[in-house]
Amino acid sequence: MAETGRRDGRGCEEFRSIFMQTGLLKHAKGSSYLELGATKVMVGVFGPRQSDRKLGFSDSGRLQCEVRFASFAGGSATQTHQSAAERNMSAALTQALAPSVLLDRLPKTVVDVYAMVLESGGGELAACITAASAALASAGLELLDLAPACQVVRVDGQLLLDPTLAEADQANGSVVLAALPATNEVTLMSVTGTWSA
Repeated sequence: MAETGRRDGRGCEEFRSIFMQTGLLKHAKGSSYLELGATKVMVGVFGPRQSDRKLGFSDSGRLQCEVRFASFAGGSATQTHQSAAERNMSAALTQALAPSVLLDRLPKTVVDVYAMVLESGGGELAACITAASAALASAGLELLDLAPACQVVRVDGQLLLDPTLAEADQANGSVVLAALPATNEVTLMSVTGTWSA
């Protein structure tokens, strides 16, 4: 291990290398590909489309998010329904992004956001949120702000920003935070594990 205690030599408050590109999916209205260290995520945004009549009239639009893990990234090749972890990540993604999108300007419509984790290397939820926010901007939707996200884990009493998969597996606790920098509004704070002073 390096002096910092992290196997990759980063300091406790350092991010992994980041690469992002938008506009790669030609059939999506907006898209984003993000590499955060070994974690790789692709997001496509489709719509807005007319809302299902069964849901009734709504003065504002809806954001519908779905997260999936590719079979080679820990998902199941034969699974047609989302796993519990994928459903939880989908709900968290919706919660993190909805405040950033001006849905009141899209009455009776739905915007679909599909995130695929291509490689699981730690910090998947934060990567999905950040990539999806960029994909929404790429789609030309009116946004209040981008909603970047990051994860912090607690390993042996030490706080580590942007954990690898190995660090996340060793963690006693984890926090994923998404915010709108322009307004300082926290849109998601997901806390798991044990935290004590």
